[in-house]
Amino acid sequence: MDTSQGGTEICSLDDLRADIPLTDKYIYLNSCTFGPVPRSVQDCMADALRAENEEIIAIRGKEAGVRFYARAEQARHTLADLLGVSAGDVAWTYNTTTATRLAIMSLDWQAGDKLAVSDVEHGSTMRAAVGLKQSRGVESTFIPTTEAGATRYAGAEFFLEQLDSSLTPEHRLLVVSHVSNIDGRRLPVAEAARIARARGVMTLVDGAQSIGIFPVDVREVGAAFYSGSVHKWLSGPPGIGFLVISAEGRQGFNPFNLPVPWDASGDPNYSHVTAAALSELGTANYALRIGAGVCVETAQRIGLETIEEHSRALTAQLREGLECMPGVRVASPTDWELSSSVTTIQLDGGTPERCQQLVERLLDDFRIVVKYRPEICGVRIGVAGFNTAEEIEQFLSAAVHLIPQI
Repeated sequence: MDTSQGGTEICSLDDLRADIPLTDKYIYLNSCTFGPVPRSVQDCMADALRAENEEIIAIRGKEAGVRFYARAEQARHTLADLLGVSAGDVAWTYNTTTATRLAIMSLDWQAGDKLAVSDVEHGSTMRAAVGLKQSRGVESTFIPTTEAGATRYAGAEFFLEQLDSSLTPEHRLLVVSHVSNIDGRRLPVAEAARIARARGVMTLVDGAQSIGIFPVDVREVGAAFYSGSVHKWLSGPPGIGFLVISAEGRQGFNPFNLPVPWDASGDPNYSHVTAAALSELGTANYALRIGAGVCVETAQRIGLETIEEHSRALTAQLREGLECMPGVRVASPTDWELSSSVTTIQLDGGTPERCQQLVERLLDDFRIVVKYRPEICGVRIGVAGFNTAEEIEQFLSAAVHLIPQI
């Protein structure tokens, strides 16, 4: 028993599954929306909240050196280690959306500036593009990731060619997802960042659907900003995300107009200012940070390579069954190198109503949880480390039974 974390130490995928109460009642294939929080993490956060409110505040407050706050800060170092960056590069936020918006709004946008966005970004990013146009007169360039008429993402070459030919000196920022939430395609973010940097354009990578599926070295990606959260594939608590701000990204980054040191020439010097100092204001939810840290430690203890291998095998099993299923088309890329453990299917002659009915019937009749994706009128299935081959077979059996009925 690891009492410092408030629960049993999870060392394997079997341990993880046993610690998730949801798996006793449902076949949960929706970690791309919310990952179920393990019982030990729930207990850890409850213990932390109790300690903070019944002991720490009354006795010593936020005094430096209190172990409780040291644990909360250690979570930042744990996350930084997972991402391959320094703790000074990591700022906590509420979620991926707020992290992404923070990076976007840190730029001093002027009329005539342009934003570049891939055509498979999350809806919140698309709304940010609309808001920038309304408030600042910033036009957006949407970079296609596949050729017109293509039914599946076939690789990086077309997207990179389009990106290379589309970026201009007027573009200030490129926003691109590491893994698309729509169909799980994996985009060439490192190559995209290199192209953008050569044009003097900064890059923001949305890592909401990548962190926890496979190992990610954010420093190697080379983007100015990398946003994400812990409540999906890391099975962490909702309400906490992160923004990695590189040394490049911190130059001029000051969305809250905070005081920064000045250099000898009288200009602001951001070289020794941390991402947290520029982004985090006021009192934080330290229990959430501690819980997030425990989830990251769990992923590290199990091993991201182990999680990826397991998820890859289950995803292959899932897609093999779907490919031969009448009335179904797999919209996600075939090759793992171009994909992830997110699989989206479309129904022959499918309508939003049919897709939503399939989602509802899977839940009502079989206690299987998946999600409707309106962007391509499809149904999204997310395979996580705690899922099993038996659950995939049960999903395939249920889908074969239900699809002809709806």
